[in-house]
Amino acid sequence: MKEKSKKIKAKLKKKNELGNNPYFNMKIGVGGALFMSVLVYFINADHGFLPASIAAAKQAFYTFLMAGTNLKLAENLAIRFKSTKLALFLAVFIPSVITIAMTYAVHSLKGTPEPFASTIPTILLGPPSILIFVYRKRRQLQKIRSEKAV
Repeated sequence: MKEKSKKIKAKLKKKNELGNNPYFNMKIGVGGALFMSVLVYFINADHGFLPASIAAAKQAFYTFLMAGTNLKLAENLAIRFKSTKLALFLAVFIPSVITIAMTYAVHSLKGTPEPFASTIPTILLGPPSILIFVYRKRRQLQKIRSEKAV
């Protein structure tokens, strides 16, 4: 039993080539949750404190999980492949499709009157934001590799 526990702890301490946790981006998760929950609260503030707070809490929870895992996926894809073009393409395309599909699904399932209209900001802002993020991660990787080569 102790051996199994040690293996689990070792996996949780694992780092990717950039020296980061390979499973979750805490900084992005927390930052996104804070930003989006405040935004959702003020969008819904005219419905009262409690409904606006509930909407903000739901948004914070969803954003924390999705942003933290999806951008970690993007980071891992950006550093996974030798070809920079392939790495950047996959690192933007796959997380963007996941983000857009999940946004549409959540709005469709919770009964948003216009789920596609609610997904448009994600369609417009998601891919460029992810591209900026993964481009920076790829440059960070190239810098680390060039320092190791010296």
